[in-house]
Amino acid sequence: MTKEQINNAIAEAQGFRERGGGPFGIYYDKEDDDRYWVSPEYIEGFKPPWTDFDGAAYYPLPDYCNDLNAMHEVIKTLDTKQQIQYADVLCRQTGKELLDYTGCYYPGENPIIDMEIIFLVHNSTALQRAEAYLRTIGKWKDE
Repeated sequence: MTKEQINNAIAEAQGFRERGGGPFGIYYDKEDDDRYWVSPEYIEGFKPPWTDFDGAAYYPLPDYCNDLNAMHEVIKTLDTKQQIQYADVLCRQTGKELLDYTGCYYPGENPIIDMEIIFLVHNSTALQRAEAYLRTIGKWKDE
């Protein structure tokens, strides 16, 4: 998936709804929010918010692929089971396995492995976190 596809997929998973084309490309809205949101790629170099001729305000969607703070907010929406799956996906991206063949993780059995997992998860990039999130919720599309 491209970074734009990743950003848009995460935005939709976070409740942003695609509303169609506008002066700044495809735009989104969110329930209980009167603002419009647009992919950051379309408005690079401009200072938000942007307004159209009707006075509607447009803001950039979070840049999940490059913003660790945005991904932190996304990860907080995962339930406990998804958090373990997410950590497993992150570890597998770096060649490590978090879960055993039964799909179980037993923290504390091997403190060195526990520390290695903590290090991998905490030092992953925003893009790695974005991919792991989409794989966890089943929205990742292989090219």
